Amino acid sequence: MKPITSRLILVVATILAGCSTTSPPPDSAGAASGDFVAAVACSDPSMKFTGTIVQDGHSAEVSGVGSGTFHAAGHQIAFSFKKTAADGRISFSVTKAGQCLGSSATESKFGGVRGEISHHWVVTKECFSTF
Repeated sequence: MKPITSRLILVVATILAGCSTTSPPPDSAGAASGDFVAAVACSDPSMKFTGTIVQDGHSAEVSGVGSGTFHAAGHQIAFSFKKTAADGRISFSVTKAGQCLGSSATESKFGGVRGEISHHWVVTKECFSTF
């Protein structure tokens, strides 16, 4: 009976050797979330825009005319704003505690602007673009 038991243990060990678990990516557990302010401005005060703000996976639709200020808090923030008119310029910037983290602007026909922020223990990463 011993040879069967040792073979069974060897088979199970071989199968489990191919299995592995990966650690989740480092997160910001315990780190204070960032408080961010996005300021949107259009070249024409009557130009309408729409947008989406995603805060730690929770999405909210927003809109405005001419300009607007939007607040967000969290560790993973994404701002996206699009003009609804073909002509004109839309721009936006994001600040944290009064310090500008970045900005983006476009005059593309029905174009938009986007910014993503990852706020972790020792680093805040930003990425701004147009579409």
